[in-house]
Amino acid sequence: MIKAKDISLNNLVVFLVLSLAISALMFIPKLQVASTKNLPVFMGEEVVVQKAGKVSTAAITEKVVKATAMPVLPTKIATPLPLIPPSITYKVFPAYPAAALEQGKEGIVILSIFVGLGGQPGKIETKTSSGIAELDNSASAAVAQWKFSPAAQGGQAIASWFEVPVRFVIN
Repeated sequence: MIKAKDISLNNLVVFLVLSLAISALMFIPKLQVASTKNLPVFMGEEVVVQKAGKVSTAAITEKVVKATAMPVLPTKIATPLPLIPPSITYKVFPAYPAAALEQGKEGIVILSIFVGLGGQPGKIETKTSSGIAELDNSASAAVAQWKFSPAAQGGQAIASWFEVPVRFVIN
């Protein structure tokens, strides 16, 4: 015969196990999100997707960054090892969506890509939308196929965020 004490003890154990499982599921994703937000962010070259006549071409424009002289630091202060940004080792250019092309829509989308230790894009977020979903989706789909050499510091690979603007232009 089952006693009321046994049932309530079983219910208590089940309740505690479920509570711990739910707490763990709520805590683990927050830990992962918090850990990726403190990583370095690097800006990549602008990717330009042009449509001229019936032939689609893609061009890359480079931006020149001017360095400013830093004051000489005293030798007693340890300087951090330099950060080497990730580099793109394989790039797929976005396709110009046919619907956007027919309607003459152009735009720029800025994507933020999480580059893990292995160089694969882990998470792709739209930092600034072009306002046209087809262009944003095309850029994200292409960037998801990219491969990177991960960022490094002191010879060790580190995870980082890499931002890249993608411009869709009709000529």
